[in-house]
Amino acid sequence: MKATTLLEHQHRNLEELCDAVERGSAGMRASLLPQLAGDLAAHISMEEQLFYPAACEALHEDAWLCACRARRARVQDSLHRAMEAPLDGEEFERAIGELHGLVCQHAQEKDLLFPRLEKALDAGAMRALGLSMAALYDAKLESGYALD
Repeated sequence: MKATTLLEHQHRNLEELCDAVERGSAGMRASLLPQLAGDLAAHISMEEQLFYPAACEALHEDAWLCACRARRARVQDSLHRAMEAPLDGEEFERAIGELHGLVCQHAQEKDLLFPRLEKALDAGAMRALGLSMAALYDAKLESGYALD
């Protein structure tokens, strides 16, 4: 699977998880929040370690990596606040709403980056990057939530 297709699938999954956590009962939130945290941490690590460096090199710019680092701090703050707050409280609602918004905004950024990257990298390079990203993502999921 090419890298951009993998990311589109992951973005859709993260948006759906955020929506389910945001709208769910306290019990549903308790069961889905750890999955969301683990998936999000694995996704961010994979993008930061593999995807953005490859994109920056292919496009000869580093703006995406800088933006990723700034977003990571905001995501980390929102996720930590959500995980520490009572699942039926206002702080949780604010934190998970902010996190959901950040995930949706991030997913929309693909419209700017993916077409440019697909022109800059050939199909074989996109598939190779996708395989490397999938392997790292799976390894990060195995190790569990750690967004530091």
